[in-house]
Amino acid sequence: MITNTLKHSAAHRYKATLIILIWIFGVAYLMHLFVPGYLMALLVSAIHTGYLFVGLFLLENIFKYYSPQGRHYLVFLLFPLLVSILVNVAAGFTLEYSLNSSDPYHAFVFQIDLIRWFVLFLVSLSYALILLLQSKLESQLQVKEREEQVKQLAKEAELYQLRQQLQPHFLFNSLNSISSLLRKRPEEARAMIVQLSEFLRKTIRKDERKWVSVEEELEYLQLFVGIEQVRFGYRLSTSFDIQEEAKSCKVPQLLIQPILENAIKHGLYGVLGEVGIDVFFALEDVYLKVKVINPYDPAAGQAPGEGFGQRAIKRRLYLLFGRHDLLRVVEESDRYIVEISIPQNYDQSSNN
Repeated sequence: MITNTLKHSAAHRYKATLIILIWIFGVAYLMHLFVPGYLMALLVSAIHTGYLFVGLFLLENIFKYYSPQGRHYLVFLLFPLLVSILVNVAAGFTLEYSLNSSDPYHAFVFQIDLIRWFVLFLVSLSYALILLLQSKLESQLQVKEREEQVKQLAKEAELYQLRQQLQPHFLFNSLNSISSLLRKRPEEARAMIVQLSEFLRKTIRKDERKWVSVEEELEYLQLFVGIEQVRFGYRLSTSFDIQEEAKSCKVPQLLIQPILENAIKHGLYGVLGEVGIDVFFALEDVYLKVKVINPYDPAAGQAPGEGFGQRAIKRRLYLLFGRHDLLRVVEESDRYIVEISIPQNYDQSSNN
């Protein structure tokens, strides 16, 4: 504490000096009440305070390198006891040569020798207790900080793993589609390879990013839709409706694509005609609402249940925001709706 005060700004040192002066004048005033002579009382108080300051500084350095563990109470008491004895002896030795033996204060100071030592011991013990408490608190804070760092690293690792799982999930589907197009429609297969290459290039660039704007995410989604349209041709129709206020909002990277992929997969499953997928972006209060809608007809043998994509997104939202209510699924008679709520008041500098 003393060391930190000396290292701090001049303002802290001025405050510490003021406290010491108040202590010196306060003790001098109390001594003056017993034996008149304020100047002599100031001298005695200043000498004791100076040695006490040195003793507390010594005590601080002792506990800086040694912290009593378990039930070592006697060892803990030993240091304040030794410091108070040393301070009392040093102060008494100095006063012996500073005060005239005929001065009333000479007799008074040595008459209260035991009281002086006891006060010095109480001050030293109190300071030692403060140092011990500070040490324990700092240790607890360090342990807590390490635990939080471990949790953060684990969270980042899981988020990274989820992203890495999602990308191959889409990549395998695309490669299978390219394989099926190579014989019958080689030109479309070639176009799909080019689009897939651009898609993956943008994905790799995004790995260093944390949050992106809705406009950036839309560009990425349109690349993805372009690949899917090569696969499904006229059967797939996708529309994006973006509220003007939502364009500047931020989203965690690669969050929307798995939901859109699921919508395309389940919307086209068992359907021969054209299928429309609608994507909406809107800002409501502090939430960016992203809604993906695909046709839903249970009688057609579709399987719109919660697959890997939705599970991964739900887990990722929980890891990011610590909430389970940010992904909502609604099954209506003819359509399937997935809605994601992304808080905009969240610390977007955090990893995700």
